Amino acid sequence: MATAVASGRRGRKRRAVSSTRTGNDDEHLPQQQHDGDVQQQQRVDVHVDVDSSQQPMIQAKLPAYLSHAFAELYEEDGLVVLGRGLGTLSLLATFVRFYADPSPDGHAALVREETGTSTSSGGRDPSSASDPLTPPLVFVLGLKDSERKALISTLVDWGTPPELLPTEVTNESGQGKDRETMYRRGGVFLITSRILIVDLLTQIANPRDIEGILVAHAEHVTEQSTDAFILRIYRSQKRMLSGGSGASSTVSTGTAGIPDATDAVARTSSLSPSAHGFVKAFTDNPDALMAGFARVDKILKSIHVRRLYLYPRFHDVVASELERCPPYVDELHQQLTPAMKEIQNAIAAAVQVCIRELKKSTTLIEWSTSDLTLENCVTTNFDMAISRQLEHDWHKLSPQTKQLVNDLRTLRTLFQYLIQYDCISFYKLITNIKTASYGARNPSMWILDASGDIIFRKARERIYKITRPKPTPRVPNPLSRLKPILEENPKWRLLSQVLTEIRNDWPERRNARLKREETSGGARILIMVKDERTLDSVRAYLIEGKERIMTLRWVRYLEQINDRSRAVAKNAGGSSAISEESRLLLEEEGRARNFLFGPEADRSENAGAKRRQPVFVPEWKRKKRRIATEKGRGERTMQADDLQRRAVLDEALEETEQDLVEGSYTVATIDQGDNESSSDTYSDEEDELPYKVGSLDELRIIIRSYSSIEGEKANLMLDEIKPDYCVLYDAEPAFVRSLEMYASKRFAGLSLPPGENRSNISKHDRLRVFFMLFEASSEEKNFLKALEREKNSFARLIQHKKSMPVPLNIVETTTQEMQLAMGGAGGSYAGGTLPLSMDTRTGRGKQTADKQRREIAVDVREFRSALPSILHQGGMRLAPATLTVGDFVLSNVHCVERKSISDLFGSFASGRLYTQAEAMSKHYKCPILLIEFDPGKSFCLQSGSEIGADIRTDAVCSKMSLLSLHFPKLRILWSRSPHETLKMFKALKVDHDEPDINKAIEIGSNESLDALLGMDTTQGDEEEEENEINEAARDMLLRLPGVTVQNARQIMNSCDSIADVAEMSREDLKRLIGPLSGQKLFSFLRQSNK
Repeated sequence: MATAVASGRRGRKRRAVSSTRTGNDDEHLPQQQHDGDVQQQQRVDVHVDVDSSQQPMIQAKLPAYLSHAFAELYEEDGLVVLGRGLGTLSLLATFVRFYADPSPDGHAALVREETGTSTSSGGRDPSSASDPLTPPLVFVLGLKDSERKALISTLVDWGTPPELLPTEVTNESGQGKDRETMYRRGGVFLITSRILIVDLLTQIANPRDIEGILVAHAEHVTEQSTDAFILRIYRSQKRMLSGGSGASSTVSTGTAGIPDATDAVARTSSLSPSAHGFVKAFTDNPDALMAGFARVDKILKSIHVRRLYLYPRFHDVVASELERCPPYVDELHQQLTPAMKEIQNAIAAAVQVCIRELKKSTTLIEWSTSDLTLENCVTTNFDMAISRQLEHDWHKLSPQTKQLVNDLRTLRTLFQYLIQYDCISFYKLITNIKTASYGARNPSMWILDASGDIIFRKARERIYKITRPKPTPRVPNPLSRLKPILEENPKWRLLSQVLTEIRNDWPERRNARLKREETSGGARILIMVKDERTLDSVRAYLIEGKERIMTLRWVRYLEQINDRSRAVAKNAGGSSAISEESRLLLEEEGRARNFLFGPEADRSENAGAKRRQPVFVPEWKRKKRRIATEKGRGERTMQADDLQRRAVLDEALEETEQDLVEGSYTVATIDQGDNESSSDTYSDEEDELPYKVGSLDELRIIIRSYSSIEGEKANLMLDEIKPDYCVLYDAEPAFVRSLEMYASKRFAGLSLPPGENRSNISKHDRLRVFFMLFEASSEEKNFLKALEREKNSFARLIQHKKSMPVPLNIVETTTQEMQLAMGGAGGSYAGGTLPLSMDTRTGRGKQTADKQRREIAVDVREFRSALPSILHQGGMRLAPATLTVGDFVLSNVHCVERKSISDLFGSFASGRLYTQAEAMSKHYKCPILLIEFDPGKSFCLQSGSEIGADIRTDAVCSKMSLLSLHFPKLRILWSRSPHETLKMFKALKVDHDEPDINKAIEIGSNESLDALLGMDTTQGDEEEEENEINEAARDMLLRLPGVTVQNARQIMNSCDSIADVAEMSREDLKRLIGPLSGQKLFSFLRQSNK
């Protein structure tokens, strides 16, 4: 590798090696997942330049290491783990394209060639299978919405025909019949887990027709997840079709039926049309695989694969591909200003104070010395890790201890915003936090500490300083003066220097292009920032300049502060009532406005009308509080105090960001002047496009945020923009890998003059990257720690793979309960010839028939939770349905409405639970409210400290009592975990008939006005008609004076309608419901209309 010459600039380090390479070149960890011959052959092939037009589709579109990963994963199912940013989505897109391709390079043609069969369509109709245009049926799970769009965009960019693009299956894709028609045509479908599990259970998607499943984000697959539920059904049904009793005749193709198949074909699950199908999983998060005990083994078991393929950044194949022509990287280490260093040290001291107090208040918990460290607080979600450790005893902690945990969260964010915000925005943030904390019941401890005083004092000194001249005999009492400092973000100045250097470097790079007879055009500079707020700040700085943008924010800050001072002075009768600092700020506002708008400027015209403190809570703040309250209800059994502490930081951040947004609009307004064709605000279309900030001579600057390229859109963006320079304003390891891939692809397509060797590429032909990083800051620690975590995770995975037992064939994926539900060890739901187990104590060894009730009607919306998967594991037969009443119907008597703790609080707040309980009580004899707790948290609805002596109507206990009084038939069940819920359901189904699924679907869905009024004309059972109750008439009766819940039943038994009640005499009413109640009802019914 070529090494760049140091420029000698202070605080700058230059080197051309990749900044994401971890470890030295001679320190590669051993790779256990590759055979030596295959790996050596791949390394030889990597450096061979082949015309992409003559290569197959896979080789032409992928880097060499992804082609290697594709070959391995296609040969045998497994889980492939790549480093972040190395193209996981591109690898998945290759499989999607390959399985949908009917050409000779596709999957179907390869199966024909290997097996001699016409297609691999499993058990589909042979007439359709013989059609060469019928692709196999493949499902893709686990993709986010942004990743789906990125995958389709990648395929379109590869030139995929529209008819071969995958089909997105969402809630808007039609009913089950429409989806069944689509599945019969075959192809690749991007589908959600909830839809696919319902289609599998209702036989809309037949497992025998499914060729395989591709699983993205495999790190999220757990034993109880819906993805694992899908794979368990898919594998078990495939195994039953291939090896079950009497099932082999129904399968048209299978491994056992392949004549003269080679060993290589017979042992694979992808090259052969195996009845077991294929499952291929992908992930780029190695940290999650090593997060818990034997996590990777559990994931492999859940996705039913045996192989683990590892491709870290230091892998030989990956390194040789990305380091052929690495980007020319300039690492620019920017030092913090002295004031920022002091603030950072004060925040670190405040963290140590909170950690020390937390240890004192939790003496019963054995804290590890490696857990409670300052480095962990800076580089990880330290507060969340502590909360998870305390969640079992959270309801027992004192309010002060809970506040310490929230203080750690606040301080961790201050590390980040110190280097991300400008001085004015950061001071607004900590001021808002301080104001909100003072109004709380338990204020933050760090604010009252000496470190907190340093934070506020130094943050104010970054904006302005108040100096007092020395007294002289002539001026014994000199007036104080306010000196604006307005310290800019140090990266702004560094960015300006980088752009100047790019302008000086571009002519030489342009001349090198002209020598190769390439069109030069203008230099394309890509600036990558963290989020949209940083994007607005950088954009405003490049357009307005430091002086104008900082002065504008200074004026806005003075307006907010001085509005309060003016109100105090007006009420007190003069400026003498305000402090000296407030008086100086009032004077400074005029000077700053004159500097910004000129001496003749009017405040109302140039800066907007006077900002007054609202006497009401703004809508955005009310919405923020409602969302925070609903999301926080039930989590760790937090109530009013916990929610208030959680909302303090969020509300302060929201206020600061709201000011920044308003400030960015003001900049746009000032810049536009009288241009009527311009707009003051950004449109939705502009949000989807990169912000193009004009040009510096021939330089085109494009600013993008990392948040706008989620789902591996970085590769598509780089291919579209084709930048010559890239400025990483904020560090992101995954994007650095994308830059390496783009540089390697650009090197492969580089046209060189005759006789010039590719190994002697100059720096002017490389992609030049400027890597900006704050030195000795939380940003640097986070970046280095992220690389270290990924490297250590891969090292642990490699060692774990070496010690893993040799995986045998995956045995039965069904539990004993599942096999009993299906009717034996190798049978089907109709029953098997050999029982799974036999009880010889039941007389002569006779096996008693299984009489356990197993049918359960499940609402399709409940498949988002883990309970249906656990019910299926427990042997229950699930019938998905769209239920209007209830979530689970266990029998014609039992209807269950399931509520998690957070959902319970939300249902009480919205009143939805009352409607649900009323509907269940109307249609079922035994309505049940199931309250299900999180097994990882305490089995406690409310902590003891929150239950006071006074009865409050807003307390959850009061609401539960009112619910029981209003609905006496309602039964409330408390479940510690979904596994306990399974036991309850089994006990409730004993001695009850199976539910009528069609009746459960119709209940509550066909209520008309006639049915509501009790005028149903349909003929039915006479007994049911006699027992039918008019709900509207009953509710009206209960609202009459003198009628109570106790005597209403007597009236309903004696009278057929309210008209009969109105015709009763005074004596009859008194005899029926009592003297006092009868007199009230009679007087009401006979009262005059006058």
